[in-house]
Amino acid sequence: MPVSHDAIKAALADFLKPEQIPSLKETGGKVLITIAAPVPTAEKPAYAERVKRKVRAVEGVKEVFVSFAEPARPAGAEAGMPPQPEPMKNIKRIVAVGAGKGGVGKSTVAVNLAIALSRKKLRVGLLDADVYGPSAALMTGTADHKAKGDAQQRVVPAKSHGISVISVAFLLPEDQTAIIWRGPLVGKMVQQLLTQVAWGELDYLIVDLPPGTGDAVLSLSQTVPLNGAVVVTTPQDVALLDVLKAVEMFQSVQVPVAGVIENMAGFTCPKCGAVTEIFLSGAGQKAAERFDLPLLGRLPLDPAVPPGGDSGEPILVQDPESPTSQEFTKIAEKLDAQLAKFEKGDQTARVDLQWS
Repeated sequence: MPVSHDAIKAALADFLKPEQIPSLKETGGKVLITIAAPVPTAEKPAYAERVKRKVRAVEGVKEVFVSFAEPARPAGAEAGMPPQPEPMKNIKRIVAVGAGKGGVGKSTVAVNLAIALSRKKLRVGLLDADVYGPSAALMTGTADHKAKGDAQQRVVPAKSHGISVISVAFLLPEDQTAIIWRGPLVGKMVQQLLTQVAWGELDYLIVDLPPGTGDAVLSLSQTVPLNGAVVVTTPQDVALLDVLKAVEMFQSVQVPVAGVIENMAGFTCPKCGAVTEIFLSGAGQKAAERFDLPLLGRLPLDPAVPPGGDSGEPILVQDPESPTSQEFTKIAEKLDAQLAKFEKGDQTARVDLQWS
């Protein structure tokens, strides 16, 4: 028997008005509820727990997920709001690649995704914004590139495998192996890497974010309007919690999530063809279903991927016909199609879930 939406709203009536619940969905006892109330960011987790306790008491409810939407503003309130980020007229689409934690292959995905898009006859740039562990320079074979300025004092990106590349690694002294910066400095660096680079005309700029949530994402979203984000995860169920963090991070800065990519999704024996799920399987599909997002693809655990990244020749360059390369190509096509939907006003892939 379906859970009564009226019963849920009645359970919340003592502190939420009907108009403050813009979205309420229920499937098999799982309730996804969006709250549009003026709750300070620091108080949202506790507020969400209060909502969940009330909703769980409703008959038939098994699980509750809570999201926060921007409250409706009174007329004229926009005048006091901070200015919106200005588009970069020379870049058509900016896409962030993020993850809730490190070690999931986010940089590998970002590099190969950029190359896959360039193979579609698109002009593509890659920004390595992982200030704590920049690896795009090594993966693209541009580690020896030294940043130079043009006539307008903008940094000139390196060229590799058909894409333009900028990495924090280009700007560091040879003897500096680690960056020890507080949040504001990280944000400032991300802003400079975006706005003070001679990118030229680009169809896509792929941004490889630092793992987790932090100042880099906030600065990025405040500097330029992002067209979408991609969340990378590994196959085991415990990774769902990290997907939640990444999804909430993008949602909190009003960036639509274009989909989930499951990395290391199984090893295929080259001799017998048997597939072994070394890290279990299915977290990407479960995350896509739970958070109502597209699953852009499942990348296999391919022994050729790490050596390719270390040598500066990613798998798409080294073996463009391999199953992994073909999957990257499909992911690029799906991403391109999803962003086209966003541009037409179809925001069905915007994530409602924030706190679980």
